[in-house]
Amino acid sequence: MSFTLGSAVASASPMSRYVEANGLDFHYLEQGHGEPILFLHGFPDHAAAWRPLAERLAPEFRLIAPDLRGYGLTSCPPEIESYRLEHLIEDVAALIDALDLPMVHLCGHDWGGVLAFAFAEKHPHKAASLTVFNAPPPAVLQSMIWNDPNQRLASQYITMLRSAQANALFNEANVDALIARFLAQPYRRGLLNDADIAAYRHAWTRKGVWQAMLAWYRAAPFDVPDTDAEFGNDCLNEFHIECPVQIIWGDQDTVFVPAMADAIVHACPEAILTRLPAAGHVPHRDAPERCAALITKFLAQHPIRSISKEVTA
Repeated sequence: MSFTLGSAVASASPMSRYVEANGLDFHYLEQGHGEPILFLHGFPDHAAAWRPLAERLAPEFRLIAPDLRGYGLTSCPPEIESYRLEHLIEDVAALIDALDLPMVHLCGHDWGGVLAFAFAEKHPHKAASLTVFNAPPPAVLQSMIWNDPNQRLASQYITMLRSAQANALFNEANVDALIARFLAQPYRRGLLNDADIAAYRHAWTRKGVWQAMLAWYRAAPFDVPDTDAEFGNDCLNEFHIECPVQIIWGDQDTVFVPAMADAIVHACPEAILTRLPAAGHVPHRDAPERCAALITKFLAQHPIRSISKEVTA
């Protein structure tokens, strides 16, 4: 059961809602009409971080953007074990069921993209398509950390976020420094507006929210050896994604090396890859018009209604 906060607003603006799913209270934003797209954000974002892309897609699609477990206004379980990948996957499945949606298009970024890949593999009949911004499947990420020295170096931030040192830096009392660290550059470039910054501030000052966000990394299954460790594993665990996959990759990313995009396509050969040379780790914020056009074209080629007919035929 879901309910709406506040009075009705213009259809072009997102509506703030809550829904119970997988034993938690999930906050989400919803706007637009048409085939449903479920957005899965990354670290340290929240539902409203999709604003630049969502306002361009809302005229044609029903957009559903939740604050994921531990983020924004969604429930924050205190135990690190509550943020293990299997629980996050079931959150997505339960959200789709709670919203009475037999199938959705998935759109994920960063951690949300990792989760989207994992979900689509485990629940193929709920995923009509998958669009991912700068994020790999879990198996590809682990393989690249083990076998690509540059990615292993880039991934050392995971070790830092798992450390006690992170608690002093990432907390709600330090929100001004965190806004400067993560948001100052896109704000100066005009990619974020004052309302965006206010929404981040609201999301980042909730008590305990940073410990919950860090718990995603502390519960994650990834092994990150030291940069000087002699380590390698040529075996990439197999995975299979049944739905159509589109990868939109910002080449100026500093979280994932450019070779990561090629590794994803190698492991998922039917995926469509579009590189955006001038975009960084958040391509849907750096180039929202281009990303909206790519998504619109991709989903027009893979509509849910056609998939539903195939399933029932």
